[in-house]
Amino acid sequence: MSTLVEQAGKGNYDIARGLRFYNENGELPADARRIWAFVKEDEHDIALAFARRYAASSEVCPEDKSPERIEALARDLMICLRGRFENLGRPEWTGFIGDTVNRAAQRDITLSTILAAVSAETEAIFASLRRRCDDEATIVSLARAISEIQAIATDCYVHHSLAISRREAEEMQKEQAARFNEQVMGVVQDCTSDSDKLRQQSTRTAAAARGMLGKTSEVAAAAEQSATAMREAAQTAAGLIRAIEDARTEVEGAAKVASRAGEEARDAVEMSQALSGHVEAIESILGLIRDIAGQTNLLALNATIEAARAGDAGRGFAVVAQEVKSLASQTARATDDITAKISAITAATRQTVDSNASIQATVEEVQVSADRIRTAMEQQAQTVTTITAAVDETALAADSMSSTIATIRADTEQVAHDIDGVEQGFGRFSDQIARFRDTTRAFLSRFAA
Repeated sequence: MSTLVEQAGKGNYDIARGLRFYNENGELPADARRIWAFVKEDEHDIALAFARRYAASSEVCPEDKSPERIEALARDLMICLRGRFENLGRPEWTGFIGDTVNRAAQRDITLSTILAAVSAETEAIFASLRRRCDDEATIVSLARAISEIQAIATDCYVHHSLAISRREAEEMQKEQAARFNEQVMGVVQDCTSDSDKLRQQSTRTAAAARGMLGKTSEVAAAAEQSATAMREAAQTAAGLIRAIEDARTEVEGAAKVASRAGEEARDAVEMSQALSGHVEAIESILGLIRDIAGQTNLLALNATIEAARAGDAGRGFAVVAQEVKSLASQTARATDDITAKISAITAATRQTVDSNASIQATVEEVQVSADRIRTAMEQQAQTVTTITAAVDETALAADSMSSTIATIRADTEQVAHDIDGVEQGFGRFSDQIARFRDTTRAFLSRFAA
């Protein structure tokens, strides 16, 4: 048969069950009345033994140690004693025990102090019985009954104490759940906000990359036009002086095109540098996300520890905490993947900046060459062969520039594609955070129920 302490926290003390447990021969209520007939003259001394032992504890505040308070407690206890021995089977006397435990709990007095007072009360009952009864056989017979009655009283004290402990634990559990919800929701809100900002930044970066792609196309077209003009100039230079003049005109037009190409190349350099700045900003924000994922993982670890301390009651909480840890790990992995992609973007951006700088330098060389050609045409109209060679060389430079710009265009397209992937990754991260938030809320609802 299980002990009566297992009833703790399930409501009022079940005196009927206590009698079934301790009253095996069915004579305990009658024995209680016989005991009371002997000891009732000493009920004040018995109650006073309880009160004095209770007040002697270091846990009891000084004002409750006064003779007046001790006497008041003894008078209240006399009612409980009388009810316990005269009407053992009735529950009224257990109410005093419940009140005593509640008052003790409010004053941070432990159950050990109460049980020590019960022990002093029991000793006083035995002492009274020995003084009032001359028959040793009767004393032996009733001594067992006293032990069983006091055991029922002890069970009642323990029952009410555990019920209070359970209520306090439930309140603490609710408070911890509320604090955990506040902390987790704060982290989720921060993650969501940062993710939205990063997604917006990646969108702007992608738009800038596509804008640079359009500018690169214009530069490529200008380079192709320059190459065509140079070829035409070479063919014209093989003719008459009129053809040379026409070639000079074409060279001047090519110089203007080269000037525009230089301006476009400078714009491309500035756009590439801006893209590099955006990429560095993304790397900084990714570091923040990685830190947040680490904090989330640490929270999950703390939650797992708290769930382990909670035993069976925290088993479900441990599952969710594991899910939290898994989500944090996924976030960290996703952030690492994004970091790798950003590194690739950074390398491509640097290459773009270098290539655009090369384009700008080449365009400036084209402008210088065009100026030299124009001057040479004015001074030496008859040096057609030399001019033709210079024009052919310029055409080759234009072809090289066109090929370089084609490479830049391909790299820029890859940058835009990678940034789109980053934006999609942030979208998936936001979805995971939302699922984590909903799962946590559902768990806390069950945990607090």
